[in-house]
Amino acid sequence: MAPVRKPQTVDHSILNEMLAIRLQQLEVENGGMEAFLPKTGLARGTYYTILRGIGNPTLRTMERIASSLNMTVFELLGFDLSDAKRALQKSGVDYDELASAIAKKNRADRALARQARSKKLPI
Repeated sequence: MAPVRKPQTVDHSILNEMLAIRLQQLEVENGGMEAFLPKTGLARGTYYTILRGIGNPTLRTMERIASSLNMTVFELLGFDLSDAKRALQKSGVDYDELASAIAKKNRADRALARQARSKKLPI
């Protein structure tokens, strides 16, 4: 008789559940899963795992989903951007300046990566 796999224990977190609930809401708003899934930029299996609240998406994955949907991570999680800006301002951080600096750095990183790919390696 073949060994039976034991179910893995899953640690649920508030953030995972928030993301799962929000993705379900966005699915409904965007005409269902089949219409919405391609917009997320995720593979089907990854999407299902996150949607069940058992995935452990990295912050980069969350940024990629949000970017694919033309929103911020805050909006993806259901927060108002104004709330995030106010919270950062309490710490002395200007959201718009931070977002601009990150966008500039990302553009520079992509340009460097393109240059590196275009150069031929010596034989």
